[in-house]
Formats: sequence, C-alpha cells, structure tokens
Amino acid sequence: NKDYLELRASEIGSYRWIGFNCKYEFFQDAELRRALTMAVDMNSAVEAIFKNDAGVTLAKRAYGPISYERPGGDEERFKAACIEYDPKEAEKLLDELGWKKGSAGIRAKDGQKLSINWLTYPTRLEQPKLAEYAQATLKDIGIDVVVNNTSDHMTIAKSGDFDVYVSSTTTAPTGDPEYFFTSTVTGAKNYGKYQNEEVTKLTDQLHQTFDKDERAKLAVELQQDILDDDAFFFVSHLNMGIVTKSNVTGMAAHPCDYYEITAELDVE
Repeated sequence: NKDYLELRASEIGSYRWIGFNCKYEFFQDAELRRALTMAVDMNSAVEAIFKNDAGVTLAKRAYGPISYERPGGDEERFKAACIEYDPKEAEKLLDELGWKKGSAGIRAKDGQKLSINWLTYPTRLEQPKLAEYAQATLKDIGIDVVVNNTSDHMTIAKSGDFDVYVSSTTTAPTGDPEYFFTSTVTGAKNYGKYQNEEVTKLTDQLHQTFDKDERAKLAVELQQDILDDDAFFFVSHLNMGIVTKSNVTGMAAHPCDYYEITAELDVE
C-alpha cells in the first residue's frame, strides 16, 4: 500500500534558549544571572511544555548550544556544568546580594524593585508558555516578571528594550559548531550585548582553525566559558519527524538542516 505513511525521526539542531540583557544594570551582575537560572526548573519545563496529547515529549533537555551528536557536543560535561534547579539556594543568593522581599513578596534593593521584562513571541507556541512558566516560578522567590509576547520581537530585541529574551535558533545548521558563537555570542545576533574577552579570543581562534578535532575542542571550551559565566541558559532541542509514503526510499532524518534531500532519495 503506497499510501501507508512512515515516520522517520531525529534530534535536530533547533534550540530553545534564554539570554540576558547584559546592558541591564541588574544583569551585569553574574551572581544575579546565576540566581535566576537556578530558580527555573528547566527539566520540568521541558516535560510540561513539549509533551503532546499522546504523552510523548517532543524535545530533549539541552545543556549547551551544540548537539551531543556533533563535533563540540559533550552531553555529560555540560550537564555537569549546568546549574541545578535549587530555589532555596537562589533565595539565599538573592538575600546575600541585598535583594530583600518586601510586604508584597517582591524583592527590592536600594528602593528599586526586582522586576524584569521577558521578551517572547507567539509564532513558536512553546515560547510564551515558557515565559509564563518562568513568571510563575520566579514569583515564588520574589522576582516580578512582565511578559512581552509580541510578533515584533526582533525589532525590540535589536533595540535592546528587554531584560530577558528567548530564542529558537538553529545553532549549527551545517553541523559545524562555529555558527552559534560568531552569530549569537559575539556577532550581530548578540542582542544582550554579552562581552567576555576570553570568549571573543576563542571565537576568533575557532574561525581561523581548520582541523576538525581542534575546532571541536575549541567549541567545548567556548561552551564551558559561557556556561560558567551564566550568560545564556539552554532549554531544549527538538526531535524532528519526517513523514513519507512507504514507497519513498533513501530518506533519513538528519540532525543538520540541509541533508535530508540527497542523491539516495528516490520514489519507487
């Protein structure tokens, strides 16, 4: 029966991640970025937001920007490097930083309320859900989150009129690890104006290195640096399904964006 459908699935490089506006005076403090990261349970968020009606979770928790299956990917290392969900420790850290809860339960310091503008957009249905999840979670520890869910998010991101922003990005569209660092961490898509001299130096070195193994090592170092700096935190990457008729041969779901259509593809 040629109408019988087959499903081929693969992990893909489309990542959901969160970045801080490092021009925002609060988030120039790496310890405050750490407290916020510690206060959002990303494992539970992925389970809650990406589960379909059949109870299948269509995404996998991400610990860094590069797929575990590609050069520069190291699941165990980055899983160990990521901050564990620990709201009590987050509250303790906020107290130590001088952010104290007021009568309404929202933290303030020197008369300024700890309120952050979370920029998201509606075209990726899970992104507003993630914002709402974080809003409820952070309220529990005294952080006020105002969600700006707008289709004009790119204009706002480029203007810098946000405190936290989310993105859905293909981090390694051809499988090579350089793209995310030259575009998003140090390049034109660095909307949060994150700066780190060591990261910039390693990114330049990566751009000028041609040996595949050396490039993978540099990518690992770069990911470690941005995780240590709490500059970004990574939520999930998706599992992609490709549905074809059963008479299609040579089709394999590939973890990179450009390799599904190959010379092996045929219709019998």
